[in-house]
Amino acid sequence: MAELSAIEAKEAAVKEVAKLLPLPENLASIAALKADFAQRQQANDAQLSTSVMTQVEQAKAGMDVLAASQATIGELRDAFMLIDKLCTECKNLIDHHDQINLLSHARNNLNTAIKDAEGMMSISEEAAAARASLANEKELVRTFERLNVLEGKRRFALAATGSRKAEASRLTEYFEEVSQTREMFEETLWGHIRDFFNLAQESPQTLVRCAKIVEMQEVIDAEAAREAAEADKASTAGGDPPGTTAPPKQPRNYKTRCFSELERGVEDHFHDLLNNFIHEDLKKVLDEASAIASELPDIYDYVAPCFPPQYEIFVFMVQLYTQHLSTMLRKLGDKAQDLANIDILKVMGWIARYQEQLLALGVEESKAEILAECGAMDPLMNAYVDRMQDSMQSWLSNILEDDWSRPPKFSDEGRCWTPSAVDFFRLLGEQVATVQNNCTGIMVYKVAQAVIQVMNDFQAAERRHMDEPVMEIGLEHLCALVNNNVRCYDLAKDLSENIMHSLPDYYAEQIHFEDTCRNFLDIAKDAVHLTLKLIFEDPGVRSILQALYQNDWYQGLVTETLIETFRDYFGDIERFIEERSFRRFAEACLERTIVAYVDALLLQKNYVKEATLERMGKDEYQINDFFKVHVNEKKVEKRVQPLADLRELIMSDSSESFELNYTTLLQNHPDCPPEVVAKLVGFREDIAKADKKEVIARCQEIFQATLKDGEGPKPGLIFSHLTAIPRPKLTLKK
Repeated sequence: MAELSAIEAKEAAVKEVAKLLPLPENLASIAALKADFAQRQQANDAQLSTSVMTQVEQAKAGMDVLAASQATIGELRDAFMLIDKLCTECKNLIDHHDQINLLSHARNNLNTAIKDAEGMMSISEEAAAARASLANEKELVRTFERLNVLEGKRRFALAATGSRKAEASRLTEYFEEVSQTREMFEETLWGHIRDFFNLAQESPQTLVRCAKIVEMQEVIDAEAAREAAEADKASTAGGDPPGTTAPPKQPRNYKTRCFSELERGVEDHFHDLLNNFIHEDLKKVLDEASAIASELPDIYDYVAPCFPPQYEIFVFMVQLYTQHLSTMLRKLGDKAQDLANIDILKVMGWIARYQEQLLALGVEESKAEILAECGAMDPLMNAYVDRMQDSMQSWLSNILEDDWSRPPKFSDEGRCWTPSAVDFFRLLGEQVATVQNNCTGIMVYKVAQAVIQVMNDFQAAERRHMDEPVMEIGLEHLCALVNNNVRCYDLAKDLSENIMHSLPDYYAEQIHFEDTCRNFLDIAKDAVHLTLKLIFEDPGVRSILQALYQNDWYQGLVTETLIETFRDYFGDIERFIEERSFRRFAEACLERTIVAYVDALLLQKNYVKEATLERMGKDEYQINDFFKVHVNEKKVEKRVQPLADLRELIMSDSSESFELNYTTLLQNHPDCPPEVVAKLVGFREDIAKADKKEVIARCQEIFQATLKDGEGPKPGLIFSHLTAIPRPKLTLKK
């Protein structure tokens, strides 16, 4: 077979050479062909060599894969054998599943117990470290955090025991060291809080740390409350009745405790003042109180900044200090009767300075006034005011008695006066000034009330004196009484304005001086009327008035004598009393004179004649002429007009003229009753009785027509003061 192939190859080669050398001349290119052949042979050898190498490598790789496959097959065989073995073991394990499950739980519990035991073994060391750090104030916050971690471990351990009371009891004993450390920590914490004043100045960082711990505990309490609420809510949503979840962790309420300890610290601060110094003399009490009160600026500057702003520590401290100072005042008030007024004023002055200090520190005015208005001062203020009133009562009695026992004095203008007004208000002013200089608003308010009462007592004493017979009082004393009370009004207004200016608005609204001040003017007016009464009770004047419408009157002597008497009195009185009061006196005298003339006219029994009417006209002129010198002329004409109206009424010559004149009279004097007409008609001899009755009846109808709803007319200046006729009885119109 091989030989055949070689022959075929040889033949093929010959054919190929024949193709390459078809012509003889082609033999010359044999060398080139050989070279080309050699080159191609070399290329083929290289290609063949490369192909052989590739095939060899592929064969080698195939052998490697085959070896790996054989190894994998061996491993698979081993694996299948292991699977068969494990399946057999698994079948055996399934048959013992309960025991395996118990063993797994036991293993887990053992690991947990080991970890818990390791943690519990460290508690003693951690508690000891926490106690040791208490000595270092810088470690307070770190100690607090350690304690929280320890207590967290305790809660976890106790929760793990469940209902196993014996085990829980043993754990509680084991954790007792943690509780003791917590107690020591809190004792240190609250000790620092109570010593806030010294600590804020010596080590403010420590006080800041204490405040930080309080805030941290508040956050912990809030978080615990939130978790408890969520747990209870989840339990309720799950169908459990409310309250079946574990009770929440009790809050420690450090913030509330913090304020309580601050309060205890202030109590300790005030202990000596309220229990020891209070029994000493007043100076020591006030000195100690001043020393304590002087701490408030330091509290403002040093203590308050150590706490969160929302705590408002300074406001809280002001409340505490004010509360304890109120206790001091109450204890002083218990022995108010043993304190002199000067001592009470010292206390009031101290309170005023304390109030000013609070205002300077920015405390609201309403809070700064609490100490003065809390009622603790009442016994002291009442004792002072009662003594002041008693003294003023004694003084005013002595002043008035001295006034009434001595003749009045005269000013350069001839005015009558006595020292009572000046002395009385000088003493009042001194008392008020003393209180204003030393006390706060409420004390000034109480003194203002006392001043009003003393002024009322002064006025009451004057009125009691005025109840005595005017002839015993005397003209000069009455004139002095007028002038004094006019002056008292001015002095009272000045004093009241001074007091009201020093009172806060709240108290100023409750004090009313107006009525009391006005009462002085009322007394002056009444004294003017008493002066007038003295004149008309003068026996000479009375005898002159009794002669009106008698024989001497017709001669003009009566009115002329009366005017001259008035002129003498007026000359003295105009000099004795001030101008406004004199004008009031002159007007009142004019009114009283007209009343006297009308009364005399109605009381006389004689028929009216032409001479009567003529004399009446002359009287009107004389009265008008005298009084217009002292009273406004229009007022004089208005006051004298009733005499002219009555004269016209008497002169009426018919029923119609009577009615017309009476109607005119009622327009100016609606209180003129028809009885006046009856009297005047009775003086007419020339009128028949029947006509008189008709006139009277008609005038009664006119008078009744002027009434409104049966009410009488407003009293006037003349007819309501007559003694000649009774007050009219009113009948309702049908």
